[in-house]
Amino acid sequence: MTPENPTEWTKKSLRDSMRTRLRETPRPGVVALFGGLRSEPDLISTLLPWLQAQGWKTALFTVSGTELLPVLVQHQGDLKRGYLGVWEPLGRERLPIDELDVILVPGLAFDPSTGARMGRGGGFYDRLLTQPELRAKLIGMAFQLQMTSDIPTEPHDIHVTEIVTEKGTQRVVPIAGIKA
Repeated sequence: MTPENPTEWTKKSLRDSMRTRLRETPRPGVVALFGGLRSEPDLISTLLPWLQAQGWKTALFTVSGTELLPVLVQHQGDLKRGYLGVWEPLGRERLPIDELDVILVPGLAFDPSTGARMGRGGGFYDRLLTQPELRAKLIGMAFQLQMTSDIPTEPHDIHVTEIVTEKGTQRVVPIAGIKA
């Protein structure tokens, strides 16, 4: 039995509770990384191998016309510099969008209080994130200097639920009526 009040925890009840939580934690799935412009955080050299060592599958996006398509990658050797110098997968075997568990989302600016995101103006991620079959958790990845308040948004804009910068992770409190 778990105490209602955390001050009533005993070492045994806390250990039991944590063991239960760990057993119930889903095993790693698929994380989609972005290949990054040279001015964006580098997720390929450190995060890609670390995720895979933790048991996660990793995907990067290839550009097809105006769409981003996820493709599984095993290591940096499966990538090449593509459109605008962004890392893209060499393979073309598309992964269904509903198989992505987490998408690390780039942006030019993020509002840390609402999760609003301003892209670079091409609409690639806007189209990706509004696909109805998408169920992945959306995490913004940026530098702290890209955090700003009051980003102009439109009704179709999708917000992220967390933002990670070199200063740490910030959970965003969802606002009623905002898509995340």
